[in-house]
Order: sequence, then structure tokens, then C-alpha cells
Amino acid sequence: MRILLLSTQDYIHHPIPSRHHNIFEELATRHEVHVPHFHVSRGKERETLLHVHEATRFPVESPFLHYTLNAPCHYRVISKIIRDHDIDVVVGAHVLAGTAMVRAAKKSGIPVVFDLKDWFPDSAAAYYKNPAMKWLLREGVLTVTRYNLDHSDVVTTVSPGLVTKLKGYGYDAELITNGVNTDLFRPMDGGVMRSALGIAPDAFVLGFAGAVERWYALDEVIRAFPKVLERHSNAELLIVGGSLFTGYLDELRALAARLGVAGRVHFTGAVDYHGLPGYIAPMDLCLIPLSPPQWVDIALPNKYFEYSACGKPILSTPIPDMLRMGGDHIAVYRDRAEFLERVDERALSPGCARPEIEEHSWKKKAEAFEKIFAQLV
Repeated sequence: MRILLLSTQDYIHHPIPSRHHNIFEELATRHEVHVPHFHVSRGKERETLLHVHEATRFPVESPFLHYTLNAPCHYRVISKIIRDHDIDVVVGAHVLAGTAMVRAAKKSGIPVVFDLKDWFPDSAAAYYKNPAMKWLLREGVLTVTRYNLDHSDVVTTVSPGLVTKLKGYGYDAELITNGVNTDLFRPMDGGVMRSALGIAPDAFVLGFAGAVERWYALDEVIRAFPKVLERHSNAELLIVGGSLFTGYLDELRALAARLGVAGRVHFTGAVDYHGLPGYIAPMDLCLIPLSPPQWVDIALPNKYFEYSACGKPILSTPIPDMLRMGGDHIAVYRDRAEFLERVDERALSPGCARPEIEEHSWKKKAEAFEKIFAQLV
């Protein structure tokens, strides 16, 4: 099968592999998969089994400007890939480039799968503080997203909450949740990494791994940390990851310094994704402090699968779809007082049994997409 993928990211330079990287690298072991390159990131180029086609005329780093200025180029490149490589099906999740994908595919009579991996009207606005800019982006992205969904043959999405949300807009969506590389993410000893990071062998480590952006309320975690230290003098906080488009990481460093806890808060910055399980290994309690209320009801974070595969207990804000997944390793907090209580409980009984996670491997998710493509072609 010949597949054209339009990822939401710079496929070969984005520092954090998305669901599309994990699923379509697997599909590329047995299908011919093509991807246009949106050169918006400046990270190290990653190896890929996909056929990469340059689709950038103006390599500006601002996502909004990049995809707006390059829209005509995107349409030409996508049309050329479909024509020259006899594409059977296109699948994508991008907003502006998704419109180019839909139009080019329909012109060629090719079926379209739109994989809505987030609610883009809210996620696009999340990078901005200005209320007028947030409103403009939210409404504009909603209009474009609805156009893309209206002209797709199948819509897939990542959480039951998003299935319900799409139903409210009149769209039926098939559920394919995120997953995890179960060969990579597994329980392992964290002693070596503790030593490398300067964390005491007997420390009680609270940890976070992922994109350090404002939709995760890590500032509130740091504000609560002095109280954690009053109760647990051996506590340390490990934050693994970098900021993508904002200065949030620098703000967190400054906050830790102002509160006098900088010596107990470890920031690694961005790390290689394949090394991420090694950074999760020293954590005694893994955090998912998801903040925006408009996201909570539609979220099913990748962190749930990665932390679970590593056999780690999780402390999270209430995320309904994650709680429906089940597991005694999940604890929930709604405010700072509950956060401190849950930390106390986990400090007294650290560790947990690794939940059954194999059914959520990326290989299984690739097979689910494969079945949809086979029905369309």
C-alpha cells in the first residue's frame, strides 16, 4: 500500500516523536509511506523509514507564519507526491496543511483519513497569552478544522472524550488511542541515572517527563514543593524535557530559585526520546499536572502509557479518560492540599505493580490504522 502522511510536526526535526512517528515508522516496515517535510523545527535530524519530500519554501520558525506562508508550496508538493507515487490513501492531522491535503486528495479521487490527535482550536490558542489573539486563533482554527473533517472519508481520534466532542459537532470518529513502545519503555533500575543527575540514592523523587509547556501546571508543582520538603526532607523533583515554543522552562527555573528550592529541583532540558525511559527510572512518583479545564475531558496523555509501561505510580489531575483506563497505580489530586496528601500516601508505600499495557503498544495501533486503510482502498 502507498500511503501519504501529513504530520502535525516537522517530521524529521521535532525533538519529541508524536503518535504519527511511532505508528507510521511501524507501517513503513511493510508499506511505502511518504511524508512532506515542514521545516519549522531546528532539532537534530532523526532517521526515518519514510520517504521524505521537502515542502518548505520559507523556513521560518513561527508555526503560524510558517504554515501560512508555505501553504501554496504545501499544496503543490502534496499534489506532486500523490501524482508521482500513485498514492492509495492520505492520512493527516494538520490544520492548514490538512486543507491542502484534503483538496489535493479529492482532486485525485484518493480517500482521506483525518487523524484528530488533539482539539486544535484550543491547542493552537494555548501558546498565546493575549486574549484577542487566543480568540482569533481558536475561531479560525475551528473553521479550518471543520472544513477538513467535512471533506474526509474517515475521522480517527485519540480519546473517548474527543469522540464525544466530535459527535457534538456532527462527526462520527473511530477511536485509536495513543500507545507506547513496550520494547523501549519498561521497568529498569534508576540508580545509575540518579548518580548522573546528582540525586541521592535514598531520595524520594517526584518526576515529570515531556514537553515543558503551560498546559502542564509545573509552576504549581514547584510552588507546592517547599511544603513537600517540610514533610519529606529527602524529596527531590526531576523535570525532564524542554519547552517547544515558549519560555516556560526558564520561568520554572527562576521560580525554583525564588522559592529557595533550586538545589532540589533538577531540570534536564530536552533529552533524546530513546533515552527517556532511563530518566523515568529514578522517579518514585510520576506527575501529570494537566491544567487547562477545556482539555481535561478530552485528554488521554501519552505520559499515562509511558509511565505505566515503566511500572511507575502516577499522580495526576483528574483526567476522566485516563481514569477509565483503570489501574491501582493512579492517584488523583484537585488542589494543593490533595497534592500534598497524595504525595504523603505514596511516600509511605512507594512502588506499584506494572499494569497490563501490551494491548496499547504502537504496533497494535499501527494494525488498527492498517485495517481502516484496507477498507478504503
